[in-house]
Amino acid sequence: MYFFNLNYTFRIMKKSMMVLTVMLFTLSTISFSQVKFGLKGGLNVTEISMEMDGFSKSPDSRMGAVAGAFVNLRLSNSIGIQPELLYSMKGSNFEADVVTKLDYLSVPVMVKYYFGGFNLQAGPMFDFLLSAEEEYDGEEEDLKDIVKGMDLGLGFGLGYELPLGLSFDARYMIGLSDINDSNDESEMEFQKVEIKNKGFQITMGFAF
Repeated sequence: MYFFNLNYTFRIMKKSMMVLTVMLFTLSTISFSQVKFGLKGGLNVTEISMEMDGFSKSPDSRMGAVAGAFVNLRLSNSIGIQPELLYSMKGSNFEADVVTKLDYLSVPVMVKYYFGGFNLQAGPMFDFLLSAEEEYDGEEEDLKDIVKGMDLGLGFGLGYELPLGLSFDARYMIGLSDINDSNDESEMEFQKVEIKNKGFQITMGFAF
């Protein structure tokens, strides 16, 4: 089982790197005034929204870490593009002792509009599932069979960059695709539930 999970994670990372490489190759045809590489990390505050037949429910938020690398590509003084490769912890707290943990390898591609040291940012987020577990009363259950392997989302927010390379970002993330992948015939009602990720992300980064 450990080898299977390791092999699955490697394939997901390989796929994510291919997506990021294609994006960077495409963007490299444009003349950039400045290119910087950097590292970033911070906090996710996320929840899973569920909707069925007009009825919706949002459990309590789960706090998790987010960390990874980015490339900042400046097209001009006011426009930039920033692809990222992040390990992102998402999920929800359904009750005091029930936690759903969804961990992703996330590839956001943010378009930034700069004004002074600040920037407005928005763009797609391609999330590849690494693990899906539910923790209850100290025990964990694997949920990977009922959660889709990829989630397409949108991120938008506000950032601030200092001249020395230090940066701060605050984003709202919303899932656009239903991640429910249940095929259990004994739970037909659950198959009709639309499940999406959403939440906030606060990070600090350093470009060099």
